[in-house]
Amino acid sequence: MTNIEIANSRFDNGFILNWNRLQYLCSICLKRLTLHDLYIKAISIYAMQVFSVRSTCLEYLEISKNLLLDQGGSLFTIVQNFENLKVLKSISNKHHSRGKRSQASILFSLILPQTLEELYIEDNIDDDLVDIKFMNGHNLRVLSFKNCKFLSCEGSFSGVINVEYFDMSGWSCEKLSIDLLSGFPNLQTLKASGSLGKGFANIARAGSFLSKNLKLQDINLSSNRINSIPNGLFLHPFEQLSSVNMSYNNLTIFPKFHASIQALKKIDMTFNGITHFNDEDIEQIENLGGVGILLRGNPFQCSCKTLQFLKWLSETNQVQDILHLTCVTDKASRRFMSEVISNLKTFEISCKTKIWLAFAIFITSIVIIATITTVIIFRYKYALEYFLLRFKMKMKKYKEFRQEYTYDAFISYSHTDSEWVKDFHDNLKSMGFELCLDAKDFIAGYGIAENMVNAIDSSRKVIFVITDNFLKSTWGSYEMEMTRMHAFQKGREDMVIVVVRDNIKVTDMPETMKNMWFKITCIQWPNNDNLPYNTEEIFFEKMKMSLKIKEETTLLYSRNSAV
Repeated sequence: MTNIEIANSRFDNGFILNWNRLQYLCSICLKRLTLHDLYIKAISIYAMQVFSVRSTCLEYLEISKNLLLDQGGSLFTIVQNFENLKVLKSISNKHHSRGKRSQASILFSLILPQTLEELYIEDNIDDDLVDIKFMNGHNLRVLSFKNCKFLSCEGSFSGVINVEYFDMSGWSCEKLSIDLLSGFPNLQTLKASGSLGKGFANIARAGSFLSKNLKLQDINLSSNRINSIPNGLFLHPFEQLSSVNMSYNNLTIFPKFHASIQALKKIDMTFNGITHFNDEDIEQIENLGGVGILLRGNPFQCSCKTLQFLKWLSETNQVQDILHLTCVTDKASRRFMSEVISNLKTFEISCKTKIWLAFAIFITSIVIIATITTVIIFRYKYALEYFLLRFKMKMKKYKEFRQEYTYDAFISYSHTDSEWVKDFHDNLKSMGFELCLDAKDFIAGYGIAENMVNAIDSSRKVIFVITDNFLKSTWGSYEMEMTRMHAFQKGREDMVIVVVRDNIKVTDMPETMKNMWFKITCIQWPNNDNLPYNTEEIFFEKMKMSLKIKEETTLLYSRNSAV
């Protein structure tokens, strides 16, 4: 008999494992001994010491699910005496301490049997992790501290450089040392499920956490509630890496891997927060070669925005659980991804239709707005320009004339008629009127429009000399609009005097003049129809009367100019 398992005792109050009980096992060449769920409340150090010396055949020792009082580390003070022990397990032994939680030591040493290959200390410790130094640990390959409640993980391990498998799942690392795993340069498998989420969030340079473990082949970071992979965590040359498990986290994007990683066979990203992969994620996956990906349980979206992702899913064979994927559509209905992919052409056409419809609506809106804007600008271009000029002049600290004017009138005319206008000007000036002409009164360096507005502001009246040449002039119409805007804004609608020199009908007048026709003073230059009072003397007398009247409106027009 080389294998003994003693389990499920009825000693509810517990018992002490002493020499009286162990002596019967010393005469047997035991290879495996399991003491499970026996309510062992204490182990006699003397008994275990003698047993360890005499049990030269023992290779496997498991003491699990017992009740040990104040003996958290005493077992490991004498296990070094086992000559052939390869596997040692202390699992779920409730170490009830009678005192307060002890302060963590700076260094804790464990002396192992030289033959020990696997050490399991699971669900036993409720303390802060300190620096642990192992003696005789050169043959140790497997080390498990699974479900030990380490709140602070700022310690490290030394003396076990050949460990290939390390399990730290279930830790409660609120604080984390960047060098926690630096003592395992040959580590191949890391189990860290549900232990690193808070630690990653609270440590700087978390991306360097695995930088000393470049021989890793299997990494399990599941159930850590990680929102994002620490920057650079997988950007180390893990040339032998074959499996990564990041399931049951809160990841929304695909992690970045080092370019030298080509042996990767499986990435588990099930039950995260991924809605789709963007082009960069897809390129990253394809660069990893033939890696298989598990994506079940992610809240994927099947919409026009994720169309490229859906097309990639329909073409790739890297997603191994594609038949189990579901997605939410724009109509908030949940569908199997395979169903959407099987009708992808129809889905793509509907997306293009939506895009073109949105584009057409956008272009139509732009055209309508541009048309309305053009019509408004064309219709009110002079008004806009007038107010722009006013603003420009205000910025130049231009002061308006209120009651007193520099000129009695500003004369607007066509330069083709300048000779006639000069004589007209001289005759009025001889009567004592001060008149403004562009040729002599406009200020050099100012714009024509600005000079014109200044002239209108500085003049009590504006005289338009209407001739055939004037009607052909663009500036003539411009000056009329500026005058009309000024008259409208300043309440001076009676400021305009029109001198009709040629035989021009009202219907031939510009629209601006027609709009002001019944609010202006109009005087006909004498012609050769021999009508009474049709002389130059009477014409200038009318001009004199019109210029002397400051606030009254006169309408004088010969019968020849009536419609």
